[in-house]
Amino acid sequence: MTDFQITDSDLSRSKFEGKVAIITGGSSGIGLATVSLLGSLGATVISADINPPPTPGLFVFVQTDVSQWTSLTALFKSTIAAHGRIDFVFANAGIGPRANYLALETDALGELVEPNTATLDVNLNSVINTATLAVHYMKTQKEGGSIVLMGSSTSLHPVRAIDYSTAKSGVLGFGRGLSVLLQASSLPIRVNSLAPSWTATQVLPGLDDLLKAVDYDAQSTDVVARAAAYLFVDGKRHGDVVFVCEGKYKEIEKAILAPAYGKVKGEGPSDDDVLARIFALAG
Repeated sequence: MTDFQITDSDLSRSKFEGKVAIITGGSSGIGLATVSLLGSLGATVISADINPPPTPGLFVFVQTDVSQWTSLTALFKSTIAAHGRIDFVFANAGIGPRANYLALETDALGELVEPNTATLDVNLNSVINTATLAVHYMKTQKEGGSIVLMGSSTSLHPVRAIDYSTAKSGVLGFGRGLSVLLQASSLPIRVNSLAPSWTATQVLPGLDDLLKAVDYDAQSTDVVARAAAYLFVDGKRHGDVVFVCEGKYKEIEKAILAPAYGKVKGEGPSDDDVLARIFALAG
């Protein structure tokens, strides 16, 4: 059964007390909801965002530009210096679509300007860098840690917001590959990905009003925050992709995506099976 529920007992306070969590994009939307939830459950929460939070809360705010490597490394260094460990990391920061691939702009000299890459930088590259830093620090801890990546349902089908869906498709691929690599390396780190559908965030300006105009009710950010928290503490979850739509949860990697590849491939080894054999030759 791919569908599952998240109960309050799944998110009991005892599972979060004493844990240290970094949440990027923590000043709004799903990030803010996750920061608030983890803080209420007793975790030490570091909220990282380029913008300050709307109100004070049970967290430490660290101003961070996730598109800058030095800003991310400073975030992780300061967290280790203050708390000595990092248990949970939610690579969540994101922005809406920016690029126009059908109409290039020109500069003051009349030269064509490269399409805007901000969404790719924030929604994909920063997620990769955040997760990589998480692995760097968690692998030194006996208990390891848990990483959650913010993907999107836009990675699962064709979407006209091309830079956004391309970035989220990259997150899907990165999370799937990282889960295999962590397991092959016998590191005590779990990584899982979220793929939420329309959620009441400001990924587009005035999104609430836009969705009302087209008669669509977006799910609450709290629904997705609960999924992130659940993936942090459920030790059986590794390499999962959780689709969150209209308040319901469905695991789709092991239940749908991996079996679909098996049907397409047919008999014989997978690409990763062959790669593992090649790596074994060098070992």
